[in-house]
Amino acid sequence: MLSLIETRNRHFLEACRELMRTLPPGREINLNFLAEKAATSPAPHYYCTFTYALRMIRLLRHGRLELRNDRRRQLWEELNIKTAIVEARRRCKLPEALANVLATHSASQFFIAPATAIRLVQRLRARA
Repeated sequence: MLSLIETRNRHFLEACRELMRTLPPGREINLNFLAEKAATSPAPHYYCTFTYALRMIRLLRHGRLELRNDRRRQLWEELNIKTAIVEARRRCKLPEALANVLATHSASQFFIAPATAIRLVQRLRARA
């Protein structure tokens, strides 16, 4: 069974391959551009456990999430918004709403660091 990180990396590399297929034939590939473009493309899932996501959303809602305004904070804010929408629509509690979001919603991006994205693209290039 693949870990969440392995699954995310596999999905990220699939997004890279898809982007490369859209490039005109013979065009040189800028790895930094490819990594950034793929990292900010939609991701099929949120790559976090239910327990960790629940804890982070609760910290966020109580104003105790001590993260800079970076990609990790954006992840928890996005999950919180989607979860709040499900809570209101279904009139359910946070845990049920979060489980629904994690099971059925895709993420707006991969929420990975630029250095990680470049490293993964370099791994893809080395395999090619």
